[in-house]
Amino acid sequence: MAGPGAFAMAVGLVLGLRFFLFISRYAVNVLFWDQWDYLDRFFDGDPGFAEVFFLQHGPHRLGLGLIATKFLYPLTDWNVRCESFMIGGCIFVAMLLALLLKKRLFGRLDYSDAFIPAMFLTLAQYETVIGTPIAAHSTFPLLLTMLYGLALLRQNYLWRYGLVLLVNVLSIYTGFGVFMGAITIGLFALFCYWRWRGVISVPPVAPISGLLVACASLASFFVNYEFQPAVDCFEFPYHRLVDYPRFVALMFSTFTGIRSPTRFATILGMAILLPAIFILGDTIRRAVRAEVGGQVHLMVAILLGYSMLFAANTAVGRVCLGLPAAAQASRYATLLIPAFLAMYLYLRALHRKVLREIALGLLALVLMPGLAHVSGHASWYADGKRTWVSCYKRTEDIGYCDSSTGFAIYPDAERRGLKQKLDYLKNRKLNLFAE
Repeated sequence: MAGPGAFAMAVGLVLGLRFFLFISRYAVNVLFWDQWDYLDRFFDGDPGFAEVFFLQHGPHRLGLGLIATKFLYPLTDWNVRCESFMIGGCIFVAMLLALLLKKRLFGRLDYSDAFIPAMFLTLAQYETVIGTPIAAHSTFPLLLTMLYGLALLRQNYLWRYGLVLLVNVLSIYTGFGVFMGAITIGLFALFCYWRWRGVISVPPVAPISGLLVACASLASFFVNYEFQPAVDCFEFPYHRLVDYPRFVALMFSTFTGIRSPTRFATILGMAILLPAIFILGDTIRRAVRAEVGGQVHLMVAILLGYSMLFAANTAVGRVCLGLPAAAQASRYATLLIPAFLAMYLYLRALHRKVLREIALGLLALVLMPGLAHVSGHASWYADGKRTWVSCYKRTEDIGYCDSSTGFAIYPDAERRGLKQKLDYLKNRKLNLFAE
């Protein structure tokens, strides 16, 4: 219907305008934290596309995200504000693709589809766009996940399998899209099972070949790979196993904008996590059985399974940093969007109208705080960066600016050669020194 579709799009445009105004207000043109690390190749010269695509930073590679930066920086004098807007643009496009995905699954848009812009444009993910804006970390994986879903809905099986495998390999090499590699192996294993049971009529070689390609794609990621947990305290298994589910629960409650009190945030997170686990199990069961509505069930399982793998990995890698703070990093919120989209699609497909409306109402209540509230940490980032930049332009003394402003753009300036890099930017009038 034109009315519901227009309403959902209007909500998306209004929230999109707010989202970009937020970026305009809080994004500051200075490289920050991890950017000083993975941009080493750019200070040394002009790295090739292959070097950029396969570059490992922490536990993942940078893939398409860093290639986008490679194009953007020469055009903008290394302007980080432009990078923030690019990241915001990718999230906005992902939101539009999610609306298209919902329409393809259900045949139409509804008034409740306004939930989709609310999920994608939540300000709970502020670090993604104005903290340390790394396009590869979660933004490009989010965009690729939506493209993956649309590719899966292609009618022709050759196009469907080919596009899914292409998006899969791009995801594997782009940030935390790597978890899509495991999802794709499971997907093609399911296709092989369906072919054996006669659920699908494609030639047997198609799903078998897809499974082999999916396995090879994920295996290729580990060629010349170095295990980098990115935190010195990494311990596995962690001595307090109960902290793993608590960590994931706090990640989910942080998406809603609720951070404190910690006990309430944990309970709220568990109230989201437990139904999510049930939905994941139910949709996998229904997809394996190829029940009616299988496309929706399969899509929900893929989206939710992907976010769950990300959340579990984050808990394993970061739990040693301590709760609740380590679990409440807002940059995690971006890759929880597929989970909330999946839960929305599942609820939208419920046959009992009363149950569906109650569940969607609860989902609306969960989404509202993160959508409406702007965290004070956003101002901390913006004010700290601006003050530090002003100080450094005046004194060119990193240590003095760190101590006088109470803010640092990198934790160990001497080890990273920060002064030499700042001189490089100054001599070429780039980044914070650009006119």
